[in-house]
Amino acid sequence: MRTRVTALLLLLSSALYGQSGDKKMDALFLNLSQVTLGPVSSGEEKKAIDTVDLEQSQITRAMLKEVYGSAYDLYRKGDFVGAKRLTSQILAIDPNYQDAQILQDAAIDLKGSPKPLFAEHQLAVDKFDEGMAFYREGRLVEAENRFKEVVQLSPYNIKAKFWLKKCRFKLAHEHFVRGRIFYQKREYKEALDQWYSALVLNPRYPHLQEAIQRVEMQQKNRDMNRKLEAALSLYGEGQTDEALKILDQILSYEPSNNKVRSLMGQIRSEMANQHVVAGRDLYRQGHFNQAIAQWKRATDYGYDTESADQLISQAKDAIVHRKEELKAEEDAVRKRKKEAIAAAQKRAQEEKKQKEVAQSSSTAVGSQTGAPPLQTTQVSQEDKKSSKQHYLLGVQYYMEHNYEQAKNEWILAKKYNPENSDAAAGLEKIDQIYNKGGL
Repeated sequence: MRTRVTALLLLLSSALYGQSGDKKMDALFLNLSQVTLGPVSSGEEKKAIDTVDLEQSQITRAMLKEVYGSAYDLYRKGDFVGAKRLTSQILAIDPNYQDAQILQDAAIDLKGSPKPLFAEHQLAVDKFDEGMAFYREGRLVEAENRFKEVVQLSPYNIKAKFWLKKCRFKLAHEHFVRGRIFYQKREYKEALDQWYSALVLNPRYPHLQEAIQRVEMQQKNRDMNRKLEAALSLYGEGQTDEALKILDQILSYEPSNNKVRSLMGQIRSEMANQHVVAGRDLYRQGHFNQAIAQWKRATDYGYDTESADQLISQAKDAIVHRKEELKAEEDAVRKRKKEAIAAAQKRAQEEKKQKEVAQSSSTAVGSQTGAPPLQTTQVSQEDKKSSKQHYLLGVQYYMEHNYEQAKNEWILAKKYNPENSDAAAGLEKIDQIYNKGGL
């Protein structure tokens, strides 16, 4: 877009040079081409881009004003073709340039006239007569447009200036009356729209600026009250953060609003206390990390940072202490387990040796007497105790998913007490796991 505007202005420069040979206009376009910066790279800051756009916009407006002056000079000299060409190029850059549009319409109307000065005067007279006709019919907007065209084409036409001023005064009065009707209905926005229009038409309309200032203040107060009601409603619904955002918006418009400032302080204090209390409850329950999060949240609402840091430090110490306790407990459990396994293995070895000694003694006696060794089916209490210990060790291994070691312990339990049904059931479970591919 920036490059396009530059190109159009340079084309306009060549057209001016060809029509009038005006060195001043040529120098003006040359200066414009020198200050035009061209496209801005995507890596530059937005602020720099906005500055370039603003400066170029100001240069463009100044340039178009100079060009319009040249077009008007051509129009006054009777060169309607040249005036039309310049105004067309102005409107190509700024379609909303109203003065250029009026001048172009007049140049088109007078193009080809054999007596340009007379035709120009007659055009102004005709437009003035149209304006007066519109004014008498009460069509003030159309009348104002016609009188404005006459003044634009004939700046020294005192009569047109008088009726333009009078027409604008009446239009301003109508807007003022409409605004007062809206004001009485407490429709402040609509009232201000009407009075702003009146201000454009007649900045000196009696008491207009005072009325605008008063209603702007009332509108502002109404908007602030509505925002305050919305904030209170959100706070009542538990949407505290949303309520505080609205209160912040109010203070950005009215920093001295002590009522809003006091309300915001109360809400922040209440929310901070709620988070502090919630953190203490979590701390007592042993949820230390969650307690820390609550206390940090309390500082967001204005809770004293030093007090919050003390609570957080206390919770962090508790976390370290808990980790140490858990580690000590795990170490103790691991140690007891190792000691129990070692004791069971030692007893099993001793019992095995005792059995081997008893069997060897029985065999020796039998060989001496020629009688077969005694067969007994009774299980001693000591064997039952050993069987139970091996079973319990097997249960521990089973719970740790060490199925092979559990199986070995349960086999030993069965050897000490073939009637140990629990050990038999455990072996069946091991067999089922093997059969299902669980290992």
